[in-house]
Amino acid sequence: MKHAQWQESDHARVEALLSGVPFFNEVARDDADQRALLLARTEIIEAGPGDRVIRAGEVESSLYFLLRGQLVVQGESADGAPSAVLYYVSPGEVFGTLSMLLGTARSATIRVADAAREAVMAKLEFTDFDRPDSPYTLATRLAFFHMLVHQIRWAVEVQRMQAPDQELVAALRKVPIFTGPRDSDEELAALKTQARELAGLLYRWNTKPPSATGNAQLT
Repeated sequence: MKHAQWQESDHARVEALLSGVPFFNEVARDDADQRALLLARTEIIEAGPGDRVIRAGEVESSLYFLLRGQLVVQGESADGAPSAVLYYVSPGEVFGTLSMLLGTARSATIRVADAAREAVMAKLEFTDFDRPDSPYTLATRLAFFHMLVHQIRWAVEVQRMQAPDQELVAALRKVPIFTGPRDSDEELAALKTQARELAGLLYRWNTKPPSATGNAQLT
């Protein structure tokens, strides 16, 4: 697996790869300086068929976007051998969210599909957006956490439809919805809370017995 360090001459290719990710497009459209900073802090990873991208049991604070190719998500047995495929990750999808937000171990192993010629991913460091002295503007951080909340809520709703659980559905209704001033520090704090609470719910759904779960995991 190759972790690419891009030079200035590579920016056109990187931007082309990232053009399918709405978050990057939003930042690029609204603030040229933030666009440049985001590009500089984005790590591009290239991997070949069968390469392992994430291993079950790892804990890290990174978020990944699949830009090209296909990934398979698998559980791992006690001896480290891969188990059945849980689901597939397609270009444009985000993964690595739950471990990042909750500080928990990765719940599954993610590999490049054997049928894929390659996989190209973008990797961002979550703490850059979460810490008080973030290098990013409030607008960029709001866009980032809006993206997280949208992605995780979608995954939770898929689980709710595929594997209804009365207790978890009741907990979902209690996740607070922000009603204060938009584009504010208060909204950012609320989005951080929503993201972590929704991630906690999705984690609980994902760790139910296999016969009762769906396939909307975000590891």
